[in-house]
Amino acid sequence: MKCPVPLLALALAGCTTMPDAPSRLESPASLAAAETAFAAQSVREGMRAAFLAWLAPGAVLYRDGPVDGPAAVAARPDPPIVLDWRPAFVEVAFSGEVGLSTGPWRIRSRADPAAAPRHGQFFSIWRRPPGGPWRVQVDLGISHPGDALWDAPLQAGVTPPAGDRDAGSVAAAEERFARLAAESGDASAYSAHASASVRVYREGHAPFLGRGALLASPAARPARTAWALQTHGTSAAGDFAYATGQLGPQGGPATGHFVRVWRREPSGWRIAADIVNELAPR
Repeated sequence: MKCPVPLLALALAGCTTMPDAPSRLESPASLAAAETAFAAQSVREGMRAAFLAWLAPGAVLYRDGPVDGPAAVAARPDPPIVLDWRPAFVEVAFSGEVGLSTGPWRIRSRADPAAAPRHGQFFSIWRRPPGGPWRVQVDLGISHPGDALWDAPLQAGVTPPAGDRDAGSVAAAEERFARLAAESGDASAYSAHASASVRVYREGHAPFLGRGALLASPAARPARTAWALQTHGTSAAGDFAYATGQLGPQGGPATGHFVRVWRREPSGWRIAADIVNELAPR
């Protein structure tokens, strides 16, 4: 299991350009610093300029389904809002080139600054080429009432090595999860595959933190959802992976997309974080 390290002060002062072999503590601090700089640019220059600066080429945004992020942002004018956010949780693979950053966001109207803000959580997969800067590879989020986690201290750490045990591929882990969900329901699949420290995000709810909260949440339904893997990526260290795909009722049309982060723990691949982007009714 990951042991979070409070690195907020270091993150705020950090630099996003990293050497080829970052230290274990430097990697999560630098990712938190990159996320913080991204948010600061959004407040200072607008959402459009910030996203064009920080999205990787070919980055995927989920906006009622996956879209080409840079192209979608470039095609639209800057919205009349102030979008701000902060990282509350950062985890970076032991090899240092891929990680998860997530935390609260809030939106205020530029036209009516006195209007109540909207709130939610973002969920971003970041990648960093050797010697290069962190850039967002996958981004999506949820909205919910209230400012959950806005004042929470930053938790940032590195995925610990899980030893030499052969856990197989993350695609195989996804297949096992999907098969169990189809046979016994989502609650059984999550119970068998979730990490003790799992983080789960569903529209309209503050994050469900920990295995107990997940199993009591709407995500752990008795329904037998069809989960279909589409893409996946694994860190060079083989300890951290993410998967994306579609979900929906068995035999029915897709009702949303998911992004799942997997952590290789001593017991094998376990779900570290899970989010669903629901499709608008067609």
